[in-house]
Amino acid sequence: MSFKEFDLSDYISALEKFKTTQTQAVIQHWGSVDNFDMFIQKIKADEDNVARLAIQQFGSIEKYTEAMKHNLEHFSEIVDQWQSQIPEEKRIDDKFLALARHKEEDVGSEPVQQIVREIVATALEVNTSAKVGNDETYCQMVIEIYSNDYFSKIVDAKYGDGSGAYIVKAFRFYSENLAHIESSASDL
Repeated sequence: MSFKEFDLSDYISALEKFKTTQTQAVIQHWGSVDNFDMFIQKIKADEDNVARLAIQQFGSIEKYTEAMKHNLEHFSEIVDQWQSQIPEEKRIDDKFLALARHKEEDVGSEPVQQIVREIVATALEVNTSAKVGNDETYCQMVIEIYSNDYFSKIVDAKYGDGSGAYIVKAFRFYSENLAHIESSASDL
């Protein structure tokens, strides 16, 4: 693929515009403009990987950028809608906390991967209209979010040191072993 196909400059420009036009939403969901800047820097630093995922999921950088621009234009509505779709019992039953409680275990262990499967299943069940996509797309989204330095610090403060990194490893293992995990789960 050519360099042009991996160019995320339009998406990054949309993020910069979002930062200036929706500052309150940025602060509300990222904690500060500086944290959002770190998010943008992380995308820039990992541009090739983000571009590959975008092409894999959307077919082209242009389609990905258009979808992301739409999501940014309706960001607060999408977040509110997504949160309102989570049943009360699911909000109380924090599966990410349950996952973090296993951080002394191997990420490939059955109890850990069962929690990841439950998180993925719940996300796909309650987010059909938010276009979360499939297992792989959701896992990549979680990996990206929990890899964010700012968000990882929040997770570590909430669930204990190292929780953010552990969650990333657990979802990465699930993602890399998706076909094997699904066949093992169906055997149970």
